Amino acid sequence: MASSVADPTQARETKPSQGNPSSPTADLFRLNGRSVVITGGIGFLGLTVAQSVLESGGDAYCLDYLDGPRAETWGPLEEIAKKYNGIIQYHKCDVTSADSVGQAIGAVVSAARLPIRGLVACAGVSDKDPATEFSVERFRRLMDINVTGTFLAAQAVAREMRKANVSGSMVLVASMSGTVVNKGVDTAAYNSSKSALLQLARSLAAEWGSRANMPLIRVNTLSPGYIRTAATVDTLKIPGIEAQWCGDSMLNRLSTVDEFRAPVLFLLGDGSSFMTAADLRVDGGHCAW
Repeated sequence: MASSVADPTQARETKPSQGNPSSPTADLFRLNGRSVVITGGIGFLGLTVAQSVLESGGDAYCLDYLDGPRAETWGPLEEIAKKYNGIIQYHKCDVTSADSVGQAIGAVVSAARLPIRGLVACAGVSDKDPATEFSVERFRRLMDINVTGTFLAAQAVAREMRKANVSGSMVLVASMSGTVVNKGVDTAAYNSSKSALLQLARSLAAEWGSRANMPLIRVNTLSPGYIRTAATVDTLKIPGIEAQWCGDSMLNRLSTVDEFRAPVLFLLGDGSSFMTAADLRVDGGHCAW
């Protein structure tokens, strides 16, 4: 599924490799001239990121495991793409399969009018149960999606950036759960996977920020706090959990998915040109108690 425009020259390429003091402040959040790949692209955060990319002048390529997005969520994105002279496309992808990831990224490259200059790795799952009851199969599945899947996406995108010799920025979606343990729920596997992403991002940033044979690729993580979405409804039904989670935030509430638009755009765009191997924690102050 795709929406496109006839004149790709309307998009102006800018390079995120270094600061530009002559750039207007508003341009520091712009993504003109860039294709951005979004894994987990039709999830709650992925769809929000895609809209933000389009509104900021970029083209958005959403990857996910379903055969296709729902019309009621995809239709509005196509309208936004038309409004901003952008492109929105969906490609089916199993992030746990190197072949599937390679094919999906190859399809993006073949269709894209602009080089891939950004990745937002949203694909991930959560699972909970006491560690004594958590099967090894569930543990492996979660790590395969959250960690291996993120690595495969980053690897494939980095290879394409190297082929095109363009700089770029990657945002790996971690969690405050990679830094602290969640109260009231047993999520040892999930927490471990998100902690692994923090180290993965630092390690990739070290490689891709200093290698002579690589264009500059910045790699950072975004660590959200609790987000109120349909995916958290069941957990919030556990007696006392919503009060616990809200009370653990200095703002006394859960976040909403739209509150992560600006942080993602900041990490993708030129405004964060001197930022790599860092974690941007947006958790309402949860981890600072």
